[in-house]
Amino acid sequence: MRHSVILQAIPISFLFFLVFFFSLLGGCKHQAPPPPPAVPTPVSAAPVGNVVFIERGHLVRMDLTTNQVVPLTSGQSTEWFPACSPDGTQVAYWSNSGNGVYNLWKRNLDGQNAVQLTFNETNSLDTSEQNLLVNDSPSWSSDGKRIVYAMEGDVWMIDADGYNPDTLLMGHAALCPTLFPDGKTLLYLSNEKDSVYNLYTEDLTEKTVNKLTQYTDWSVGSPSLSSDGKKILFNLYRENTTQIYITDADGTNAFNLTTSTHNLCPRYAMGDKKVVYCSWQSSVDDGLNLYIINSNGTDNKPLSNVFGACPSWAPARILTSK
Repeated sequence: MRHSVILQAIPISFLFFLVFFFSLLGGCKHQAPPPPPAVPTPVSAAPVGNVVFIERGHLVRMDLTTNQVVPLTSGQSTEWFPACSPDGTQVAYWSNSGNGVYNLWKRNLDGQNAVQLTFNETNSLDTSEQNLLVNDSPSWSSDGKRIVYAMEGDVWMIDADGYNPDTLLMGHAALCPTLFPDGKTLLYLSNEKDSVYNLYTEDLTEKTVNKLTQYTDWSVGSPSLSSDGKKILFNLYRENTTQIYITDADGTNAFNLTTSTHNLCPRYAMGDKKVVYCSWQSSVDDGLNLYIINSNGTDNKPLSNVFGACPSWAPARILTSK
């Protein structure tokens, strides 16, 4: 009798075991693998902008994406020292177009809508200032609404349409003026106290002047500011040697960007990541050409091989007349 009870209990226990076992199997089902990640849509590289420079006395524009060069001026006039607007649509420059007297002009980067900004009857750009080592270009305020330039040693600022002239600095033998991004400080070159050019600043509120560099046997040329105003880019020159340097905004911690001895007219490009400049091999007669280099001094590359000087970088924009 006892054996029959045990025999009857075994199938029932086994049944419960099977139910429990298969319930475990049901809870451990293999999940389907996740779908593969979507293939990212290729994004084309952002256009790197344009460089406007002087080629044999005239303005030309080079598209840095295609390397196509487009003339912006022609004829009997001569142009000097271009400066592109912050929005990449216009360029200010010196020209003797019209009556043969150098005045300040601007035009769109498509070559259209040339506008004369100053109307002096004697040359605003003296022969002694037509010096590539100095590169006495105008400059734009960071908002693109005003243009700053030097004339006869004084610094002026006008609206971008040429109206409302205002003097920023008088009687300091100033060249190559540019405003810091906040618009409160002016950077410029002067040799009023030395036989060479040094960097100076003027506090436009206090009207105080500060000498940044103390060179005695080198001259500073072609100064410009990084977009955040924390770095100053310039060339140092004497006799047949000119090299490019970057310093902090107070003139300290000079860093030699180039290793060869014939480099000039530097300008920041591509959000301060690059520097465009011109260089010759052994003499100016060999022909200046454009180069581009990382702002840490690496990856130096040529941009032109047909002569180019005084480059100015413009961010990429749709170039339409306006």
